[in-house]
Amino acid sequence: MLARQLLLGRANIGVVPAIERLAALQAQWSPSPYIALWSRLVDFRREKLWSAIERHEVIRARLMRGTLHLVSARDFYAYAVATQDLQRGAWNRLQIGNGVDPKKVAALAIAFARKPRPKEEVLEHVQARIGGALGGPFSWLVWRFVSAHADLVTAPPGGHWEYGGTDAPYVAASHWIARGERPPEEDALETLVWRCLAAFGPATLADIAQFAGQVPPRVRPTLERLAPKLRTFSDQEGRLLYDLPRAVRPGADVPAPVRFLPRYDELLISYKHRDRVIAPAHRRAVYTKNAIVEAVFTVDGFAAGTWVSFVPRARPSSASPRSRASRPGSARPSRRRVGNSCRSSRRTRR
Repeated sequence: MLARQLLLGRANIGVVPAIERLAALQAQWSPSPYIALWSRLVDFRREKLWSAIERHEVIRARLMRGTLHLVSARDFYAYAVATQDLQRGAWNRLQIGNGVDPKKVAALAIAFARKPRPKEEVLEHVQARIGGALGGPFSWLVWRFVSAHADLVTAPPGGHWEYGGTDAPYVAASHWIARGERPPEEDALETLVWRCLAAFGPATLADIAQFAGQVPPRVRPTLERLAPKLRTFSDQEGRLLYDLPRAVRPGADVPAPVRFLPRYDELLISYKHRDRVIAPAHRRAVYTKNAIVEAVFTVDGFAAGTWVSFVPRARPSSASPRSRASRPGSARPSRRRVGNSCRSSRRTRR
């Protein structure tokens, strides 16, 4: 698992191949993808990811578990079908009950969002042309309905380091991504399973469903269909694990360097059974009550503590003359990390 996550050594590959190798990058917290790639790639600079986003090679959208992710343009449609179509059905029942035709909503939103538009404008445009029938108990649910049916993705500045909001402009994927279209559901789920096993295997059915944000029965038929092509293992609890036949599985004696992982790193979220990532006694320090998954540093491949980043501000002292270094704008901010120990028991697994 650590080798698949590029955590045994930084890889000398490009941003797009790295994101495909990792399946997806969490983007709920805007710096997360940058820190995730910095910990995994040789000579990574954030401008490299900016460039990939601006060239439409990397897409930011709500996908797995209904949360913001960065994925490659090549993988976007498969993930959209695999993770959103089940939700589409639930949203459809709500809106059809109000006399709304989902296909008409999709056509209106796609035609209007040929270029990046604020989501408020997209909703107003659609509402005005269907007679204001679009509605529900929650405004965010209405937006999910529209954006999922039209495959709306966020355009820059969404995904840039300094941009932390969820109100980025939206654009229809069909106008933003040069090639590709929605695949059949069966093919989409196969892509999701292959990507998940390549990035996180060996993994259980429950792990794959956790990564996708789907119930296991939705994933099980696809996994059973692929099973003859996969290798299987059992963990210490007797759970059945699936993996790609030629995937890298280093020996337990391979050293794992210390690594910094950002908030919401996919490694901390994508397993149903998280003992392979963090000791049970320390989960409360990482998985908080308000659904934040804290940034951690790893030792020997396990979460060993949390860290935060801050930029100290220069403050003039009232007891001494203002030196040049203390004048506003003259001090160079430095980025520092502070760790809180949550030592985990050393259990070896790669």
